[in-house]
Amino acid sequence: MLKRFFSALLAACLLPVYAFASSATSPQEIQIKETKMVIGENYVVYPQLDGMKDAAIQQKINDDIVLSGDVTSHILNLSTLQNSSWGLKVSCSSYMDDFIFSTVLSAKGKQPNGRDGQSNVALCYDLSTGERVKLSQIFMDEEKAVTALEALAESALEGELSEYVERGQLTPLPKDNFYLDQNGITFYYPSDQFAYVSGYGGACQFFYCELDGLLLSDPMGLPVQMRLIPQKRSAQEQKTLIEAAVKAGQLPCTPVMLGQAMTELVETYRLVRTPDAFPGGRYFVMEAPELREILLISDAMVETYDHSVLEGIQQKRGELYGLVMGKSTRADWEAVLGKPESTIVFSQSMAYDYNLPVGQSDVYHFGDYELRLHGDADGVLRCVQLGK
Repeated sequence: MLKRFFSALLAACLLPVYAFASSATSPQEIQIKETKMVIGENYVVYPQLDGMKDAAIQQKINDDIVLSGDVTSHILNLSTLQNSSWGLKVSCSSYMDDFIFSTVLSAKGKQPNGRDGQSNVALCYDLSTGERVKLSQIFMDEEKAVTALEALAESALEGELSEYVERGQLTPLPKDNFYLDQNGITFYYPSDQFAYVSGYGGACQFFYCELDGLLLSDPMGLPVQMRLIPQKRSAQEQKTLIEAAVKAGQLPCTPVMLGQAMTELVETYRLVRTPDAFPGGRYFVMEAPELREILLISDAMVETYDHSVLEGIQQKRGELYGLVMGKSTRADWEAVLGKPESTIVFSQSMAYDYNLPVGQSDVYHFGDYELRLHGDADGVLRCVQLGK
């Protein structure tokens, strides 16, 4: 019924539809196809699965994306915008592995309620059943996990972003609006609960290493099957992975690469405030949840960043192939990388200038880039920084 109604709606709207196969595939040879409808500068893009062996499960997922993602309402709004001052841009980001398909539909402009705004609908499906994934399939104790994540969200977001939030109620956690990918889990808040002054709805992302002790450990459960629980690696394996990442100008779990244009990064991840200056450069704080407590570094620009590129990444949460922020010690990273080539001692004033705790940074070089592992006064890893 839903499929017939949706097909009729598309025909009535006389909208062009284009399907784009993404690069995301699995051993089942499933494809994520993006259906796109465009009128002028406005558009609606949403994902549909294709190629599943079980056609009934595939249809179940596809129908629910349309229904739960308010796709029909967005298309109706798109078709009635005409020459009005309203705009509408609905985009999607998706992830798929052997076990789950996850997507988030982001809508900016005329909302289904008739108001102008921005909203995010996150959907995650079990590919074996077509059902929406529940937090009870991810965490050993859902209630305990939610309480822990709410506390972590408040401590992480309130201090740094309090001045740049229009609405900032971080509890309750939006338990039914989450997105899973290879790096972590992201919860998207209703815009009337948590939103930035930019108008974008708020979200909070947690790397899997931040969920230590909370993830379901059942061998047949999703976290084990998806390898969400951090794997133990030998020191040599860790060093090989770290060296390859640094040479490529990247850090694991971060979606950016050294050398990218800052204009491109700001457009994609949205600048929270005017970049902060430090000796020799500037820090960019971004709204995007995947860059929480991860600062992007550019040159010491005089006025604008129009011609600036990403020259450094300062990461204060997550891990570097088993070297975990807040847990690993200097002895741990020396066991993997050996003695540092040099060490920079940060006094209180110097630490303030560089946005780091008092302590010291151990410096290593791989290829054209420099890796700094910063330990606090007790030698505990607090920051990983990649730069030229």
